Amino acid sequence: MKSLRPPSESSLPTTVSSLAVGLEGQIIAQTAVGEQSSLKDKFALHLYSVNGKHLSSVTLDKQVMAMCVTEDFVVLGTMQCGLEIRDLQSLQAAVPPVPMRVPIHSVSVTKEKSHILVGLEDGKLIVVGAGPPA
Repeated sequence: MKSLRPPSESSLPTTVSSLAVGLEGQIIAQTAVGEQSSLKDKFALHLYSVNGKHLSSVTLDKQVMAMCVTEDFVVLGTMQCGLEIRDLQSLQAAVPPVPMRVPIHSVSVTKEKSHILVGLEDGKLIVVGAGPPA
């Protein structure tokens, strides 16, 4: 049994607002520092090993609503209408964010890793090509 304690420089309570687990046991957690209703929440992404060892962190200026983990990347959908693809090890952006018109509520990567399925707040499903153009 392990407890994950995200690093924080604040004395305010830290909550885990999103969590995803990769195929090899990597754990990705998004945390928010501050009050739930506050617009000044500070968000962060943290990567842990299967054994609960903290591997890396990155601060975010957006609230993650959906996460999907592949072998090499973590795909994020944000409340601020952005689709982000980040390197799984460093958590740094792998490509520029893809803007959407409404907040994203779910993301999923197809089995072949050729497309990203994006569920939007307005009920639409957007299919985004994930590979280089043919």
